[in-house]
Amino acid sequence: MERREVGVGEMLQHIRAASRMVRQQAKEGVADPRGTEMLHFSRLLSMAIRQASAFDIAVVLGSAAELQWYPDDHALDLCMQAVEGAGNAAFRAVVWTVRHRRERGTPNARRFIVSDLK
Repeated sequence: MERREVGVGEMLQHIRAASRMVRQQAKEGVADPRGTEMLHFSRLLSMAIRQASAFDIAVVLGSAAELQWYPDDHALDLCMQAVEGAGNAAFRAVVWTVRHRRERGTPNARRFIVSDLK
């Protein structure tokens, strides 16, 4: 299978589309949309990490950060390890940016835990 480099512009398109999808799904017939967003991101990031999919990790992290959700330290460390191995600059940039935004501590930032990781 041929590997192609994913650019920053394409990455941003995927991230924005994913954040819109999660937000829309969370609002559909749910009393607590924010809690539903948190569960979506936790599950999606867990699956991406377990599959070691650098692309999916970058999309989930980026879309979560768009909605001001940030993962726990352990999950973020696993994400960094996975994208480092992929060798794609756009993937590494997303993880680095999410880590930086989380550390900067925006006032509306929320955290989620990815509990089923080792």
